[in-house]
Amino acid sequence: MPQKRLKNLLPTPEKILESRSLKLFAPHLADPRLWQFNRHSLNKAVYIGVLSAFFPLPGQMLLALIGALIFRANVPMALGLTWITNPLTTLPIFYAGYYVGAHIMGEPMISLRVIGRMIADFSLWVLANGANPFVTYRGTVSLTAFCLGLALLAVITSIICGLTFKAIWRYKTVTSWQKRQKESSDKPPKT
Repeated sequence: MPQKRLKNLLPTPEKILESRSLKLFAPHLADPRLWQFNRHSLNKAVYIGVLSAFFPLPGQMLLALIGALIFRANVPMALGLTWITNPLTTLPIFYAGYYVGAHIMGEPMISLRVIGRMIADFSLWVLANGANPFVTYRGTVSLTAFCLGLALLAVITSIICGLTFKAIWRYKTVTSWQKRQKESSDKPPKT
């Protein structure tokens, strides 16, 4: 696995500890197992990070950090994967979550524009003094369908990404080993 490239993409321990909200966890982050770049630690981080990314919280990174601490997963990888849901992908992911939940529960589907307004209203409500979206959209939007759909998408996507990561890691390891074996067999014996 291209560990050097992966290390360059992920945040450093110093960068993570600069965050004011994560300073509370600084004593727990001293465990060196949380920073190792091995197959087991990174694979657990993929499951945790992708699962955390689908929760519509402002504290997705906090959720990923707690999961990484509990399961001794790689912290930078878990935190980095929470950015699967970013300003560009949030609307399609939330729409897909509502679609899945509404389809399962037999609820009517809502438009993409309503999902966009809900996200904006939720952000205003959390970060400022906006209207409570849970009251504003009561009756037009099924919060249960939305949460059910997002939870199902989170679990399924997390499993798929974790298994894909494991398969890619194994493929890279086997091809690297085969390449080394071929190179060593092609060398003439030392006399």
